[in-house]
Amino acid sequence: MAGYWVRHRLLPTILMSAAIALVTSFLFVYPSIQRQANDYNAQSIYKNSGIDFIAPEPSFNQTSDLPGTHGIDKVFPFFLTKTRINVNGTQRTTTVLLSDQFQNFDITMYSKSRLIERADTEYDNPVIADWQFCHDTGAKIGDTLSLTMGEENIEFRISAVYETNSIYDGGAVLAEISEAQKETIARQSDNNGYSGMYISAGDYNTCRSYLTTEYRPLGRLKDRDRFSDNDQYQVHYDAIMSSGYANEITDFRVRGDGLDKGSNSLMIWIGAILAIVVIVGFNMIMSRRGCEKVYFKKHCIPKGQSVKPYYILVFASESIFSIILYVAFMLFKLKMSKEFIPDTAVGIKIVILPLAVIIAEVICLVMNYSMLSEMTRKVDVEMKSTK
Repeated sequence: MAGYWVRHRLLPTILMSAAIALVTSFLFVYPSIQRQANDYNAQSIYKNSGIDFIAPEPSFNQTSDLPGTHGIDKVFPFFLTKTRINVNGTQRTTTVLLSDQFQNFDITMYSKSRLIERADTEYDNPVIADWQFCHDTGAKIGDTLSLTMGEENIEFRISAVYETNSIYDGGAVLAEISEAQKETIARQSDNNGYSGMYISAGDYNTCRSYLTTEYRPLGRLKDRDRFSDNDQYQVHYDAIMSSGYANEITDFRVRGDGLDKGSNSLMIWIGAILAIVVIVGFNMIMSRRGCEKVYFKKHCIPKGQSVKPYYILVFASESIFSIILYVAFMLFKLKMSKEFIPDTAVGIKIVILPLAVIIAEVICLVMNYSMLSEMTRKVDVEMKSTK
């Protein structure tokens, strides 16, 4: 039986299994997972962090004075630059966030709920990377990356990887700096403050009203000694104090609420139905082949040899080949994804196709056993009539 199956059915079985696995994984299951991952990634940074607002360029004093006022609970100030980073022997221009105030690190988009992987040990100069940066550079936990700060080349080691910081194109890295490094950055900057600050609001409405009407980015306010006379300084001062900055405030709640979407597994179910139809159709075609009927009628049934092991082999081989190839194709697609795919996007629905294959194969096994019973009955009748 096994030899006959190898000669007459192994190749068609492999081709059918590969076709089902390829079509369902590439055209039905993975696109559904990718769409849900897109939705998740678009929403996660707004819904899974403690940030309510991003405000531009606060002064050093503002970051100390604002918490506890105007509905503001906590702030996380940061310097932002786009610079070349050397990692694993290659260079890449990347958004770099630097801060000397990590006590409120928990409110940022690098929150616990967005953590993917963390180092088992602590490093002296840790840096946090996001998924996109690691994907693009091949970097991983423990790898060293270096960047130039002023005239100094500083090395960091990746201590944790978080979901993609999609606020910044191409991802970002975040590092804690010392007070001395902060002063170096401040001396080289035209401003008197940070590039921005993440804000967690204790009273959302009060905070929003203040930021959109009263907030002034005093980090942009230059020192008097940079101007040749008082009149020029006054023009600069008035320009900053009289302007509105509502269009520079990023409201996370508004953006997050506008991105609500539900997951849809319709394509996966269509793929599962297609797989059942193809498997049943394939078995119907195979069962009607003249070679199988002749072989069973002439060489097996008359000799009292059971044909059921043949169809058990068919059941097992088609199920195993289809599921193994499906898993292989899905792992390949997930590995090659250019964006982070969370476990929630994969979920239980990834097993719908294997379950559909097993259901289809059970149907085919019952169908083949029924056909075999009918064939056996006919052979018995023929044998009795010839006696």
